[in-house]
Amino acid sequence: MKLLFIFIIYLFFFINLSLAEDFEYLKKHNNSWIQVYTNLLKAQMLDDEIRDLEYSIKNANKKNKVELTQLLKLQKSKKKVLDELPQSFDSMLERISIKNDKKEISIVEYFLKSQKNNFAMENKKLRILQQEYMEALEYLTQELNAAKKQESKDSFKEEQLKKALEFFVSAKGLLEHKEEVLEHTKELYLHEIKSYEQTQLPKHLFNLSVILLIFVMFHILKYFITKQIEDEDHFFKVKKILNISFFLILFLVIIIFNIDNIIYAATLIGFIAAAITISMKEYLQSIISWFHLSFGDYVKIGDRVLLHINNNPIIGEIIDISLFKVSIYESINNTTSLELKRAGRVVFVPNNYFVSNYVYNYTHDKMKTIYDLIEFRIPFSADTKKVEEISTEITLEITERYMEVAAKQFVSLKKRYDMRSRDFRPRIHLVPDPIEPCFILYVWYVTPYHQIMEFKSQLSKKIVKRFQKENILFYEKEK
Repeated sequence: MKLLFIFIIYLFFFINLSLAEDFEYLKKHNNSWIQVYTNLLKAQMLDDEIRDLEYSIKNANKKNKVELTQLLKLQKSKKKVLDELPQSFDSMLERISIKNDKKEISIVEYFLKSQKNNFAMENKKLRILQQEYMEALEYLTQELNAAKKQESKDSFKEEQLKKALEFFVSAKGLLEHKEEVLEHTKELYLHEIKSYEQTQLPKHLFNLSVILLIFVMFHILKYFITKQIEDEDHFFKVKKILNISFFLILFLVIIIFNIDNIIYAATLIGFIAAAITISMKEYLQSIISWFHLSFGDYVKIGDRVLLHINNNPIIGEIIDISLFKVSIYESINNTTSLELKRAGRVVFVPNNYFVSNYVYNYTHDKMKTIYDLIEFRIPFSADTKKVEEISTEITLEITERYMEVAAKQFVSLKKRYDMRSRDFRPRIHLVPDPIEPCFILYVWYVTPYHQIMEFKSQLSKKIVKRFQKENILFYEKEK
């Protein structure tokens, strides 16, 4: 049994070595046909070896069986690597193909003729394979003639070359068949193009002409309508209504043009809508929010708003409300002065933020004034009555005219909401500081939203100078 095992090992080694030498005549570089044929021969050889090894393992003793099993694994690994390479002419020719799914020719395909370019490319690839096939056939014929002329005859090599030539000659029909299929597919395609040109093309051109006419008429109508509008807020609303109306009309026209396939179109729209809903959730939320912002009136272009995004305050005027985002121009105010230390940036906020978060509007409806605050620290020993009188007097002097404006603006707000009447007189409060031994003087006053910093500066200077004149000291923290 041991002699049998050694004989098998040497036999495989000898076969591998001899066949490796026999395949040398087939190693013609850059010829895919010969490479595929060589892969086929090597695969057949490995199959035979694996089959013989499996038979020997069944009859071997325990010790030899382990070594034979290792050898079998090695041969199977080689076969696995070889199986990744093409081993038949069919698989090589399958790379040359034109998909013919019997789809109707569209107007885009009619003008671009992309399929025609595919035919030209596949034909070029077929010509290259035909040329390589002829080169392979010529090479094998020359090798066979050279082998026959040798003084020391190699009958095994001659036999292999004859088999190879017979195999290649029989494969010639595959090339001819592939050429016929390509030509037939091309003829069908050209026939479909001609049929489309005579039947569907006039209808599609008419449909496109109608859509183009609607587009032109809409823009002319939009120009004349918007030209008559002077109010800026009304202008933006009318403009948005016209744009939405245009898209709805266009959508209805397209449905009418495809009324024959309305069931198919409805199904397709359903699938597309579901896919869009899943993949574009945030964008759809912004679009829906855009309708809410456009036709609601809680915020509009020109309003000053305060937002908190990622715990960062953003305050400024709304300069644009588009389909996906609201653009805000950052203004100079208390927040930007004390916290951000910068202003004048354009901030882009997704529309859906305005639906799912708190938005502080400084200029809702006709209200263009807000309450602002100044703080001072006064020692407990100060004359609090005098402090209140001076603060009230100076604040009234500066803000009196805006109190009347705020009262008039509030009337409009009161008509819309259930609100009590408001007195816009200054509010002066003295409250003990919870940390330091002093009073905090709160001075609330009404001011135009766009002049907050100017009024704060003007009012602060007058109060400080008046306190100094009346010998009212400010609290200073002990060092």
